[in-house]
Amino acid sequence: MSRFNEEVIREINSRLELADIVAETVQLTRKGNRYWGLCPFHQEKTSSFSVTPDRNMFYCFGCHAGGDMITYIMKRDNMDFREAVEYLANRAGVTVQKESPAARRKQERARGVVAANLAAAQLYREILLSAKGKKGLEYLQERRLSPEIVEKFGLGFAPDNWNTIEDYLFKKAFSQEQVKSTGLIKRSDQQNRYYDLFRNRVIFPIHDQRGEVIGFGGRVLDGSLPKYLNTPETELFSKRKNLYGLYQARQAMRNLNQALVVEGYMDCLKMHQAGIENTVATLGTAMTQEQARLLRRFVEEVVLLFDGDDAGQREALRAVEVLRAEGLKVWVVSLPGGKDPDDYLDLYGKEEFLQYIQNSKVDHIEFKLNRYIETETELNLDTRIRIIKAVQKDIASLESELEKDYYVRLLSRRLQVQENLIRRELNKGSSGRSSELNKSGILRDNTRYGKSSLEERLLVSMLKNTVIFEQVQETVGLNIFRNTQYRQMIHSYADLLPINDHSWDDLGNIARLEGFASAYARVSFLMEEEPGLKPVEVQGIIRRIQMRRRELRWQKLQERLNQISEDADFDQLLRFILDLDTFINPTHKGVTT
Repeated sequence: MSRFNEEVIREINSRLELADIVAETVQLTRKGNRYWGLCPFHQEKTSSFSVTPDRNMFYCFGCHAGGDMITYIMKRDNMDFREAVEYLANRAGVTVQKESPAARRKQERARGVVAANLAAAQLYREILLSAKGKKGLEYLQERRLSPEIVEKFGLGFAPDNWNTIEDYLFKKAFSQEQVKSTGLIKRSDQQNRYYDLFRNRVIFPIHDQRGEVIGFGGRVLDGSLPKYLNTPETELFSKRKNLYGLYQARQAMRNLNQALVVEGYMDCLKMHQAGIENTVATLGTAMTQEQARLLRRFVEEVVLLFDGDDAGQREALRAVEVLRAEGLKVWVVSLPGGKDPDDYLDLYGKEEFLQYIQNSKVDHIEFKLNRYIETETELNLDTRIRIIKAVQKDIASLESELEKDYYVRLLSRRLQVQENLIRRELNKGSSGRSSELNKSGILRDNTRYGKSSLEERLLVSMLKNTVIFEQVQETVGLNIFRNTQYRQMIHSYADLLPINDHSWDDLGNIARLEGFASAYARVSFLMEEEPGLKPVEVQGIIRRIQMRRRELRWQKLQERLNQISEDADFDQLLRFILDLDTFINPTHKGVTT
């Protein structure tokens, strides 16, 4: 979670008062149990900056900056996390090395590898822009990548030499153990020496969600195999647990509540270059549970844009199951003619590409049905039954009867089976109904109850009362929160709750790393102000939140109706009718958006 023992941070908080630190540069006035002053982070004439002394938290109601003592020092003095903790520890007289010797050695190793990775990325970048990188630069230009996108993602080039990276990192005073731990060199057993993993390859640095370089990918230029190569698994890097482009895409993903997932580096780069910045790529592996959970921290909806060939569609089918298991809404887009996003963007441009995605994306049920039918050599009785069973649970989970009817009719038409027989088959084993996934889109709930929104009242109550937390989790799920930072906060809290007696305190540490420190600070403020709901009041608040969503949903339906032309096709009209029916008959437990 951090590079310091959490007890060190707790000890700092127990010895220092944030109000004293703030008062060094801001004139504070006590009002009730808080201090108020002019915000040091933006120009203002009326005090909107508050400090809550018993929690050592600050929050500005003007610019929405907020966080704990460490966040304040980071912002005030332009320090990174490590520097801020060390500064405060020194001031408080706290020794930061409280971890076990083994833990300290592990952290030191990790810091060394991160530094070595960064140095390697800088070297690859310098080589790309030099005469030695001419081939690499020409390749990127042939692929129509702009200098801006090359710089944004830190692309580089590894020349066709055996010891470029090893010699460079040794000169930079990195030890052989540190260089080995990057995975950038391999040992030759025959010659008893090390050599560079990447040679004659365009280099794609891989960042974690904090922006640190944790690994590399390389694309060979001479036609040899493998065409793409990643650094091996290390203490820092695992292909299963990371996504290419996540650091660059994370803010757009949060804003849109949607991620586009592609298969390769180049597809991801071209999407970002076209301004489709909520795009990430898998790292040469099938979609994993770890990657799905990583996506879930940022979004509720995923659009898969895998290659249109058979291999790409097989991967999409596997990815659908993994993503659905983590509670994500999934759409699939199959590009025509075996093209990938890179090809399509080059041929048709951004606007036509986005229009194609919108018009041709299908939900997970229809994609599975299409895929199963396409891969069967003949539709005999056995294959028909197998296909129906393959989508049985998906259809049974739908709450709208009209939506179920749509899929029954679709199955009947595609499989040439009578509707009543399909209904009978679907009813077998469908005794339970699972809750419908929430739809996408971010709604900033402006309904106010005193100083807090309905969502904030519910969130505070869940954090204060585990009974209410479990009640909401079991009835409507944690994705009821449309504010992305609140949703991220409650998911992180849920991860901590079963294993940690200090869940709320440790959530503050996660907030710094995951980018919701301001929301955490505001909720800390509200924890003091709000008395919290009683369990019997929870359903009422949920219904009011849902009513607000229905208002927004109705507005969106009206906009769609105005856009439907007289010559609209049957499928377009039917989907609108299905959505309208879902709106009119909201029998599901999830949130109506």
